[in-house]
Amino acid sequence: MVRLAGLPCTAAALVVLLGVPTSVRAQEFLAPSGDGVEADRQASTPASAPTATRVPPEERRPAALLPLYAAFVTLHVLDMHSTRYALDRGAVERNPAFKGLTGSTIGMAAMKAAGTAGVIFFNEKLRTNNKAAAIGMMIATNSMMAWVVQHNYRSVR
Repeated sequence: MVRLAGLPCTAAALVVLLGVPTSVRAQEFLAPSGDGVEADRQASTPASAPTATRVPPEERRPAALLPLYAAFVTLHVLDMHSTRYALDRGAVERNPAFKGLTGSTIGMAAMKAAGTAGVIFFNEKLRTNNKAAAIGMMIATNSMMAWVVQHNYRSVR
């Protein structure tokens, strides 16, 4: 029988809730423009009003990416917590990149933050060329991190 309780179940629920897009968006995205507006709109717009132009559809970020990024950050925080939890109960760090950092929470947090930022940065670059691949990559990395977190918590039962 599978027991669904505790922090891993909470983490899974959080990932599911963050993965569901709940924001309502307007039909057109507007971005500030530094070169002014068209002549016909210029006469009807006060000089102090900010100008805006439409963002091309190919530059828009898919709605699924922000929740996936939030879930990725959350999973890394849970990974750090589960790793500390397991290490405090006698487990041994098997990741060679983190073996030297097991005694330093700040060092571990810095490595996690750098790795998380790197993946998100790479994914943003990927998004400009292939949105589907960017979403697929974040789903894959989130799945991997979810497995790591559950493994860490199960290793010390």
